[in-house]
Amino acid sequence: MRLETLYDNQIVPETIAQHSIVTSLLNRDLASLDKENFIIFPQQVSQSADLDSDKLIFQSRNGKTWTGNIVGVLSDGEDELAIHSRFTNQLTKDDFFLRYMLQRVLHYNVTENKLASSSQQSYYDLLVFLFPYYLNKAVGKGLYKEYVKQQYNDTNVKGAIDISQQIRSNIPFVGKVAYRTREFRYDNPLTQLVRHTIEKIQKEYPFLLQENKKSRENVRLLRQETASYSPLKRLDVLQENLLNPVRHSYFEAYSSLQRICIQILSEEKAGFGNDDQQVHGIVIDVAWLWEEYIDKVTGWKHYGRKRDLATMHLFKQPKSSPRYPDFVDKGIPIDTKYKRKIDTRNDYNQLTTYLHILSEIPAEKRRGGFLQPTDDWHSKAQGYEKIGTLSGLGGELFTYRFYIPQTAESYELFVEEIHKIEKRLKETFN
Repeated sequence: MRLETLYDNQIVPETIAQHSIVTSLLNRDLASLDKENFIIFPQQVSQSADLDSDKLIFQSRNGKTWTGNIVGVLSDGEDELAIHSRFTNQLTKDDFFLRYMLQRVLHYNVTENKLASSSQQSYYDLLVFLFPYYLNKAVGKGLYKEYVKQQYNDTNVKGAIDISQQIRSNIPFVGKVAYRTREFRYDNPLTQLVRHTIEKIQKEYPFLLQENKKSRENVRLLRQETASYSPLKRLDVLQENLLNPVRHSYFEAYSSLQRICIQILSEEKAGFGNDDQQVHGIVIDVAWLWEEYIDKVTGWKHYGRKRDLATMHLFKQPKSSPRYPDFVDKGIPIDTKYKRKIDTRNDYNQLTTYLHILSEIPAEKRRGGFLQPTDDWHSKAQGYEKIGTLSGLGGELFTYRFYIPQTAESYELFVEEIHKIEKRLKETFN
């Protein structure tokens, strides 16, 4: 049964707060769910640099249960609970903003496909939509191979002789020998599972796996290396993967890919094991998505823990105690904040630290700020707003509220409107 739809960063109604889906996830962060039956985007929870308290699906606060910066669909096998972004269009009930950010970050063209026109983004749609990301992430580390049992009947004996098969096939003896062996092969149950998923998606969403060169190449590679593929073997392949989940930490990317393939092929919220009451689902760290979206829009210098991102150091020599503002543009540190309210203690202190490290900027030009999404259409609630001038070394703190269009009647109109908002953001800082 589909329960009431929730939105991020809101109080959960008491009737829903008592449901087992909510109570079992209360005050548990994404890191604790990473090894369970959850598909979490982004795949590496550590990529999200926000505070741990921001990575809770449900949080108890002042006697109330709140949603956090997480959206997605959760299920216990019987009931399903959807959490949409708070910027969902209340006229059409479409979560245009979430889809648009996914489009920009994952390089999809979702304007002309059935995912964009659907009035509700289902659990299955989200799985399919994220599949290319997990496929490319896994295959990017090398195609998965494992030992596979093989049977041969030829003159090149290189394994244990299969006596029963030898008697059936090679009497009278004609020079061939039946034998069994184990070989390291790319054509194995896991790659077969991925191949079946590719073929299923190709029929239902033919555009999705053609969106970029990397996806097309990985699909071609999987098809090339799974010569034993047969549509009739889907259930057998699915069952074998259900019984043999990938557990080795080296293949963590393939473990996530295996889970998403199983759920797509099952067309249900299936997890490993036989406990139908275990809560599972697909969740998206929308605060991380907001930061990555702003990166695509602005091109500002991006900081973070990933190797390809910049690092700021608290001390000159030796360089240590790294700090990570989200962005720095022309000496201005800018932190993206998806949550509703800025923490006037921790967030202010964090931004002031960045300003101090960047103190080579003249005091009269020194400033740093927050970039927040807002659904308030009033002109005074949008754009640049000064918070105050700092004591001591000086400098200004500000916030920039980025308006998310709320009245677009279609996805195409939403895209047109948000392009104008993006242009205004870039013009403000340029």
